[in-house]
Amino acid sequence: MSIREHNIRHLAIIIPLLLAGLVFSGCHDPIFEDIKKESSIGEDRIKGGATGFVTFKGYIYFAPANEGVIYRKPNNAGSWHTRGNWDAVSCPDVPVYLAVSDDGQTLYMLTTTFKEGTDDFSGINMPSGYYEYKSTSGDSGSWGERINSYRYGILGTDIPDRYKNQNTAVRSPSNKVYTIAANSNILYEDGTPILYADQKDVRVGSWWSLAGTNDQLILGTSTGLYHMHIGSTDINDEVAPNDFSTAKSIFGGMTILTIYVAGTTKDSTGAWSCSNTSETSSTIYVFATGSGSAYASQNGLYSYIPDQGWDSEF
Repeated sequence: MSIREHNIRHLAIIIPLLLAGLVFSGCHDPIFEDIKKESSIGEDRIKGGATGFVTFKGYIYFAPANEGVIYRKPNNAGSWHTRGNWDAVSCPDVPVYLAVSDDGQTLYMLTTTFKEGTDDFSGINMPSGYYEYKSTSGDSGSWGERINSYRYGILGTDIPDRYKNQNTAVRSPSNKVYTIAANSNILYEDGTPILYADQKDVRVGSWWSLAGTNDQLILGTSTGLYHMHIGSTDINDEVAPNDFSTAKSIFGGMTILTIYVAGTTKDSTGAWSCSNTSETSSTIYVFATGSGSAYASQNGLYSYIPDQGWDSEF
């Protein structure tokens, strides 16, 4: 195998991994330009993809892997009456991940900058550095100077624990920890394999994301959205909340890159808490993507709001 062939194969492996974290913005190179076209139907569609969510001082924030913008929406302690109303909050560099301090008083943001690759990666903009900012208000213009930089960023271990396990670890109310790896086949309970994405009675492709309520694990796969009762291994795509037949028609065959249950937080191990409400009473966000014209009008951010059902946010 030539060096060029090796590098091209290496890139083919790295790109799906980057999509799992959506480190690249959709507008930074030709490969992701195609993805941006598919997932930006109209000006209100997300350009890139939702890489992660946090709740901070009464607002839900998400990083859309876009240029210099994150979005926020009032949380209202779970009392939802209207959709939309996401505010664009400008920020330096390209946002990658968000995190909140243990005391809930500081919003952290991990960003990246890009530069054109060389040699076999010429013409493709690659991450050139990973940088951290913080804000105590979450408003535009409040980020100040960079507080840290990281050589390896998302692709290595040289980042704080608060950014790890973005959508891959959940701690249940009974203190069991469920984990997956993005684009993998095994779901673990306290380190023990309990469910395989490719086993005969499951066949969901691969795991991509994970979240939890007080009674369910919500599982994002390469073929749609699923759930199972905590303590069970019976996976089901006829998922509550109530009108999941709508969600099934939206997400069937799509890859669920991100799931967030409003109000959940990370513990010191990087595992997400389960919400203290049932699945039908929780506000749930899903970022779904797919390839080809069949999914072009569906790529984007969706939410389930109690008493309102599933609908598109962006």
